[in-house]
Parts: sequence; C-alpha cells; structure tokens
Amino acid sequence: MEIIKLPPEHYLDLFIQNKPFALSRFGDGEALCIFHNDMKVNCDGSRFLKALENPMREIFVNQYDYYHCLLQCSFDYSGDKFKPFLEETCPNMPFYDGEIWQELSFSGRITELIEAVSLYGNPIFVGGSHFVNIHKIKGFKHPPYHLRVSDRDSFLSIDIILQEIADLITQGHRMFLFSAGYTTKIIIDNLYPYVSGDVFLVDMGSVFDPYCGKLSRSGMRIEGFAKFQPFTNMKLI
Repeated sequence: MEIIKLPPEHYLDLFIQNKPFALSRFGDGEALCIFHNDMKVNCDGSRFLKALENPMREIFVNQYDYYHCLLQCSFDYSGDKFKPFLEETCPNMPFYDGEIWQELSFSGRITELIEAVSLYGNPIFVGGSHFVNIHKIKGFKHPPYHLRVSDRDSFLSIDIILQEIADLITQGHRMFLFSAGYTTKIIIDNLYPYVSGDVFLVDMGSVFDPYCGKLSRSGMRIEGFAKFQPFTNMKLI
C-alpha cells in the first residue's frame, strides 16, 4: 500500500494561505477499534468500546475527500485484518504519512505550527484536561480556546462535543485542532460534509502533550522534558 509523504511545509502553507482542509491520523488504536481483540484498554486508558466499531468503519466507507493519514504503527496489531479491510473498502483512496506533526516537534519547529494555526482569531483546541496549559506554548498570535473533553472515552460524550463545535462554528471560529483520540476521527468525518472548504478540522494527535506537561509517548519520554522546555512558558517537570 502506497503512503504519500508530503513535507510539513505543505500543511503549514495551507494554514498560512487560508486554504481550509481536514486531516485525520489512523494508528494501531483505530484499527483495534474496528477489529475486536483481547486488548480491552489502549495505552492512554481509553477503552475499545463496541460502539466505536461502526463509526470507525464508516470513515473508510464514506471516503470523503480529505487527508487520511497512516502512522508507523498503523498495522502493528491488526495489520492482518486492517490492511485487507482498507484494500477492499477503499482501494482507490489515497493515504498520506501521518507523522508530520511529530516531525515538526522533534526538529524544534513547533512554534512555526503554533504561529500558522493562530492566524485566524482564537484557534480551538479540542483535548483533555492537560490542554488547560495550551496557551503557554510560545508562538500564539491570539489566545487559544480550550474545548475540554474527557481524558478517556470521550466518545461517550460525542453528541455534546459536536454541538459545542457547531456552536463555535456558528460564532465564526474556523480553526479546530483535535487531540481527542478515537473521537477525533469520528468527529472530523461527521463534520466534513457540512463545513469543508470553510473550516480547518485537523487531527494533531499527541504532538502538544509534552509542551503541556505530559510525556504521553515513548519517544517523548526518551527525550525528556528538557527537549520541549524552550518552546513553552510552562515549567515542565
């Protein structure tokens, strides 16, 4: 399966040039949502709820025209099922490399990303409790807005989250950045048909976690807080 690798500059330019797009990233967790297995809980504590299965499948059935990205871990646990599922369900849909945000972060360019996404008023960050510190990351031109969701199993509140986002769009907000696990992908696919071309709907994964005081991935823990401290006003411990 071909994975198209676009440089981070491609997406930064879309932000800067005011060309709204949607982007979702699919790793091993999303695959495990579709194909039930013996793993009941993901690494972040989120459960593989039965209710996630059909909405996650529908994303690939719908084949909406936005960036569907795969990660290095996409086929780690369910590759024997996930890859054939993609080849059968959406054989002509392009897939893109989804490591772009981490590439920016680990190369010391997170400020470029922050500056780009804050060009359109107050960017909306949809994420867990640690995102209360998102405003401390350096580079914001306008204060960010934190739409808080549950740290785990946020899918159980998806209808409420969708309504809150719809209200913010009605108020004129156009930049939505998601770090809400599996719920992110389903929200983006639900909203895309209604707001494509007008609103940015971008899955950021865990890229902002270390700047908000949370080393949520193994690569972040290996580097430690010292790597991320120069880019945030928050004292990382």
